[in-house]
Amino acid sequence: MTLLSRPRRYIGVLVAGLFGFLLLSNLIPDPVASGQWRVAIPDSFTWDQKLNYKFRNIGIYIQDNFGFRATLPVLRQNLREALGSPDSRPFYTGRDGQLFWGREQAPAQSAGALVRAANVERFVTMVGEMQRVLAPKGTRIVVAIPPNAQSVELEALPTWYDKLNYPVTEYDLALAGLKAEGVTAVDLRPVIKAGPRPRYLVTDTHWNSRSSVLSFNAVMVAAGHPDWQVDPAAVLGPTSPSARGDLLRTTRLPPKVKEEDEPFAIKDRAAAPRLDPALKHHNEHIAFKSLAYDYAPTGQRVLILGDSFTGGAWPRLFLNANVSVVAWVHESRRVTGSCDFNFDDVKAFAPDLIIMARTERFFPCYGDNWPAGLPRPWSHAVPNNVAP
Repeated sequence: MTLLSRPRRYIGVLVAGLFGFLLLSNLIPDPVASGQWRVAIPDSFTWDQKLNYKFRNIGIYIQDNFGFRATLPVLRQNLREALGSPDSRPFYTGRDGQLFWGREQAPAQSAGALVRAANVERFVTMVGEMQRVLAPKGTRIVVAIPPNAQSVELEALPTWYDKLNYPVTEYDLALAGLKAEGVTAVDLRPVIKAGPRPRYLVTDTHWNSRSSVLSFNAVMVAAGHPDWQVDPAAVLGPTSPSARGDLLRTTRLPPKVKEEDEPFAIKDRAAAPRLDPALKHHNEHIAFKSLAYDYAPTGQRVLILGDSFTGGAWPRLFLNANVSVVAWVHESRRVTGSCDFNFDDVKAFAPDLIIMARTERFFPCYGDNWPAGLPRPWSHAVPNNVAP
């Protein structure tokens, strides 16, 4: 007499075969995967830097391109569409196929359903204190918050967004607070809305090149230098197909809309970017190093405290400006953090103009974040370890 009945033996073989197939699938390239690294390797990397990057990220590459991890989300999406079931992903699709990021509470923030008054107040107080410390040295600060796509691409938002109607947003609150502090700030939302659609990349969290240039020009006007603006036609190339955006790369889904952009075609006045001894702070991400761009022996010194919306492009757009050096520093030590840059670096760099351009979903100061070296002048701090 056998220990297992014949049906159970068949089931055992089936289960063993299933587990064996799953193990072998980790060695089989996914037919739907793109075979790309989730974050593109910069061309400026040397061969040893590229090898080090690939070694540290090989796990993510295997996760993206093996084990049917790209195929399964597609099957899941097709099944939900066939059943008429709503999806629940970290992004969502607008009326014309544009993708919107759904995390970091961006939808509620842009709609005004989420207003973290204490965190916005903390940001406003931080900028006001920076201005009080630096104004005697002749430094001017201009705040320009790159908006969430949900704050600009209103025509593309899904129909359920029409029901969200709140009077005040965190962006509005910040502008009012900065005005009360006497800090110059520019509202980039109407600036970008005035441009042609699409204003943001349709498969990415970032604005497109034209919106970047229009925003840069608005900042130059707000800074009192309208002659420092650049002609978009002079720095942008013709519209052409663009690489799929970060939203699409993260989800590993095939594109439903075609990504196009006007690539930057800047005839650089500045020298190649370099490290500056005054800017010692570096963001945790290898792509967000603090860099300086030399323009001329004399002229103003400009420091951009920003993120991926401005890094790479804005420091190179001072083609018509009387500047000697333009530096870029990430406003946070963490990619998803806020307000914890090193103010001692700012003072050491001694800028004449500071442009603060942290994106909307990250500009409120979370938790106990505060710049190193900047005095804390207020008594309404958000307690540490309290969710914003």
